[in-house]
Amino acid sequence: MTLLHTTRRLLLLLVGALTVLGATLLGHQSLEGQSPPPLALRSPAGPVNPGITVESHRGFAAVSVTELTRVGWEVTGDEVRAVLRWGGGEPALEIRPGTPFFLWGSGEVQLAEAPYASSGRIYVPLQFLVDILPWKLPRHFSYDPDSRTLDLLSPEPYRRLSGGGLPRVVVIDPGHGGRDSGARGPGGALEKEVALGIARELARVLEADPGLEVHLTRDSDVLIPLWKRGEQATEWKGDRPGVFVSVHANAMPNSRSTRGFETYFLSEARTEHERRVAALENSAQDLEGEEDRPAEHADLSFILKELRNLDHQHWSALLAEFVQDQLQKVHPGPNRGVKQGPFAVITNALMPAVLVEVGFISNPQEERLMLQREFQEQVAEAVAKALKEFFGRYPPGRAP
Repeated sequence: MTLLHTTRRLLLLLVGALTVLGATLLGHQSLEGQSPPPLALRSPAGPVNPGITVESHRGFAAVSVTELTRVGWEVTGDEVRAVLRWGGGEPALEIRPGTPFFLWGSGEVQLAEAPYASSGRIYVPLQFLVDILPWKLPRHFSYDPDSRTLDLLSPEPYRRLSGGGLPRVVVIDPGHGGRDSGARGPGGALEKEVALGIARELARVLEADPGLEVHLTRDSDVLIPLWKRGEQATEWKGDRPGVFVSVHANAMPNSRSTRGFETYFLSEARTEHERRVAALENSAQDLEGEEDRPAEHADLSFILKELRNLDHQHWSALLAEFVQDQLQKVHPGPNRGVKQGPFAVITNALMPAVLVEVGFISNPQEERLMLQREFQEQVAEAVAKALKEFFGRYPPGRAP
């Protein structure tokens, strides 16, 4: 037997051993037509659900290259080739169906099986995730064969792309509270109670999503100073993607026939109605102590300038649109549209933030509606759908 033949035989044996090892690491024999279990993911904040979907079209475990976006890779291309960029930058890897070889930096990497195309997608052997990534990017990935879990060790690339398994933060603010009752309906309903009921339902719905971390600024009948709500929300969010949603009920005592729902984001008021609503919601400051007031430099023009620099204002307007679109599906009143105003409660929440007026408590029909548990659940479900739709468009670093 020649040296060339011996070398080729050893390479074939090595490739076969790697294939069997990959199947063993996942605790199954990958067979044609069977669906292997997902690859579990774990971020610095805990498990990431769902895991990576694993397929077995050709007798070995493989994943679609689109699944790699969930662990920090940017994927472009078509079924002829896929270009993978780590964290949106380098390295750039070119994967082509039919060849197990690709360049990583100045070196060549060989997979145990060749990538392939199926149903318009390119698939790579699971080895890429459980072997190649921990080898080439040890600061960012490790694989635990005992639990069949890929650990995402460094949060930064995932934060840049899609939140990358780190919990996205939702801060829900039930308007008013304590001695600040908010608006009162003709039948005696209080805005603070309606807001708290809907906020609790919204928290319940969102907490079912393991990818979300949910906070309530208040969970009981207490007065939280307006300026402290956004400040606390910013602390909870930290460096993670997050949003702030303040829940309220509108009022127009001099026009009880007025109905409908509207969602505000922070900006200068343009109409008399926007100025009136902002003044109504900001009036809670009259019940707060001087120590709860913002510092003198925290004027609206300064804050709006900062928000524009951070691009939160554009995102807030988009979130408000999503909320209005979803509420329209469950609310019998008219869609009064997205509006804007200088609301103290969302002023220093340094993240996309909206204030939702779920109806007019001064309208007898909407007052009764807002007291119904079924309606509160429907509103909560609608806002939750809007938030999840928004997070699908809101990876930090991506334009609105």
